[in-house]
This record gives sequence, structure tokens and C-alpha cells, in this order.
Amino acid sequence: MLKMGLVGLGGMGRGHLTQLEKLMADGVGIELVALCDIDPKAFGKVKTSLNLEGMEKSDYDFSKYHCYDNVDEMLANEKLDLVNVVVPTYEHSTVACKVMNAGVNCLCEKPMAISISQCQLMIDTAKKNNVRLMIGQCLRFWGEWVVLKDFFTSGRLGAPIGGFYYRNGGTPTKDWYLCREKGGGALFDQHIHDVDMVNYLYGVPKAVSTVGKIVIPGSGYDTCATNYIYDENYCVHTENLWVNHESGFRHGFRADFEEGTVVFDEKGFRAFSKGYKAIDLPAVPQLGGHYPEIKYFVELIENNGINTINPPESSLDTIRIALAEAKSADLGGAIVEL
Repeated sequence: MLKMGLVGLGGMGRGHLTQLEKLMADGVGIELVALCDIDPKAFGKVKTSLNLEGMEKSDYDFSKYHCYDNVDEMLANEKLDLVNVVVPTYEHSTVACKVMNAGVNCLCEKPMAISISQCQLMIDTAKKNNVRLMIGQCLRFWGEWVVLKDFFTSGRLGAPIGGFYYRNGGTPTKDWYLCREKGGGALFDQHIHDVDMVNYLYGVPKAVSTVGKIVIPGSGYDTCATNYIYDENYCVHTENLWVNHESGFRHGFRADFEEGTVVFDEKGFRAFSKGYKAIDLPAVPQLGGHYPEIKYFVELIENNGINTINPPESSLDTIRIALAEAKSADLGGAIVEL
């Protein structure tokens, strides 16, 4: 049984807490013993804004846990095997490295960080302390994307030829999200999911071309669109915005192969082969990505397994791509090589 801590009880942190309580109820080998947040009000009945249904509750029984307002104190007082870090992006590297320097495995929320040096420091710190690090790029564990990945690895529809990946939603309310130096804007916080899937499915591109718009002064591209350039001439495109004035959060994809197409959108999840023939797809568990992501990392630690789905080096590559996109957008869509 792994003793576990959670750092950060904002909207996403509370979402992780919900998933951790579900995992414990389902008998997964963790015992959540400690929570940490710098704001004492976080250990109360707080309603935050989170765009994923079912992730967050309005009320938790915090009396079950040891509650701290200082991560150093938590690490000193508790004997932990794993800490889930869900703090603002600009604190990811600092807090994750504190956890790992204490000899504790770390699951850190995405994005990994907003600089290559911070990402590399996290990887080096994990190796130095012989602990595990994984970044919460949850789409790699999300049912529809898991099935999509199988089409890439199995070759069932032939070789990939391209695809379109998108997400949009409302503007976050916390100021740090809207500061390029702290949160990176929509490009780093929301769009990073699709950047990661492009990396996971097609590999690191040789170059990118991105156009973007800063709608909120000081933010880091509140809407953006990217073309990814590969030697294989894949036609891969992503679009993202978080200044949507329509309704709700939406995401989806269309993945194109030589012999078929796989689609996930408001109409559902479906696939077709040549001649518009529908393909039977396996039932997808409606767990989202965070539950299976945490479960996978716990089992890696328990079994001393090899991380074949989401190693931190791949998360660093995702940040490399995102930084190239930001540079391209700064240059008005110029091609930027990686």
C-alpha cells in the first residue's frame, strides 16, 4: 500500500482528490494520508471552476487527512511513497523537485513546465534520487484516445496520413493562467493536450507553423492554430481557444489513415474504412483520463515496471514542440524547426 500525498487544492487539485478517493474505494493500492495547500481556506467547502464534469465535488471530508499549508513541512512529517503535484504551472518544477529530493515518487500535473531547463531539471532530479516522475498528460489514458492509439500501432487502417485535433472552452478566472510567464496562456495550458497527442501519435515534427492571437493583454496566445511538418508529409493540424463565447468545453479529433478515418466529436466516437463502411469499436470506459493515469502510475511503482506510455522524456518533447509553436506565433506563423 503506497502512502500518498496531494499538493494543491484548486479546481484541478480537487478534481484529483475526487479521483484518488474513487481509486481508494475501488481497492487500488494507495492510501491518501496528507493534503497540502498554501491557502487554509482550501480545506473547506469551496466551489471552483473546472470544465470536466464529475471531476470535482463541492464538499470533502478533510478530517480524514493530515492537512498542511507548507510542502516542506508535509514532506518532513510524513513517510510518503508518492505525491501528486497539482499546483500552478510556474511552481511545477520547484515543487516536484522538492518531492523527489525527499526520495518520493512524483506525479505532476501538465504542462511539465514552461522551459526546457525546468523540464530537464525535473528529469535529472528523478534520476539522481532514484524515484519515478510522470507528467499528467491524461489524454494518453483517455478511452477514445487509447483506442485511437491502437489504430496507429496496429496498422489496422494502414499508415497515418494526417488528422485534425481541437479543443475550446471558456477563459480561466485565476490571473496566473493569463500571464504568459506563469501559465503560458491557452497554448500551454489547454492546447498542450493536443500537442502531446500529436507527439504521441505521429512523433516529434521536424518543424511547426503556428498563428495565434493574444486576446487578453499579457496572456500567452488565447487562440492558436498549428500545422506540423514531417518528413512523411502528414497533414496534421490543431486548433485551440479559451475565449469561446458559445457554450461549454469541447474537444475532439479526426484521424486520417490510408484506408479509413477515426472521428470523435459531438456526434460520438466512430470509425470508417474505405467505402464509408462503419467499423465496430470497443466500448470505452467513461472514466476520463485522470483515474486510469493515476492507477497506471501507482502500478508502475508497485511492480517496478517500465513506463511505456508516458515517460517524462516524452513530456519534455511535448514542451519542446509547444515552445516552437509559441516562437512561430511570435513570428507571425513562420516555420520554426525543432
